[in-house]
Amino acid sequence: MSKTVLPHRALSELAIQRWLAHTCPSLLKRFFFQLSEASKVNYPIPKEGFYQFSADSSKTPALRAGALDRYSVSFPPRWKELPVSNAKSGNYCQPRCDEATTEVGFSDPAQGTLQIIIIPTTKLLISKKFPSMGDVGTISNVINAISPAITGSVAAEEEEILDKEEFTEKGRVYYQYELLTPFAETGLHNIAKITTSQNYVIMASISASEAQWSANEKDLRRVLSSFHIDES
Repeated sequence: MSKTVLPHRALSELAIQRWLAHTCPSLLKRFFFQLSEASKVNYPIPKEGFYQFSADSSKTPALRAGALDRYSVSFPPRWKELPVSNAKSGNYCQPRCDEATTEVGFSDPAQGTLQIIIIPTTKLLISKKFPSMGDVGTISNVINAISPAITGSVAAEEEEILDKEEFTEKGRVYYQYELLTPFAETGLHNIAKITTSQNYVIMASISASEAQWSANEKDLRRVLSSFHIDES
């Protein structure tokens, strides 16, 4: 009877995953089940190399307060969840924060960084309860108000907006933007997908350097496209 030889501990997680998939698929399934249970994050068995993160109702201060609908996004296996400070997450003020806060963040130093950011619609001078994107503003006007949250610094200039698109998924309107922002704190390349959730504008914002973007543009666009509100 042959003996199974375990990989060296110095191997990367990705190498271990590939080794398990080749030698013992059942162990791979157990590995991802244990990972999901330990982190309380939904990491289904990988399909085409991407994993889905589904935020449950206890994940963030806004979700725990019931002020936000659940959302999901998918990303490559090397991406890791980033810590979010209490100040950035709104842990001290939800559900009454009046500034933009960061829900979650994920990153791979080789590819880029993803943040889920929420902005109270009252900050955008919208008094209507549960507004749609149309209530918040047109695709051209909204970017002027929210671009500092995307860039981490100043508002994007008109010439820095490379592309913008409006579309509907499962009855919900989304705005999508591509920015080239040399003065952004987050990175030269920024792409964002935006919609409303209860009384917030919620966005998936991805930033990358020139080197990251050049090597990984296809994957970064796929990550952004995967972001959505979980419709009940």
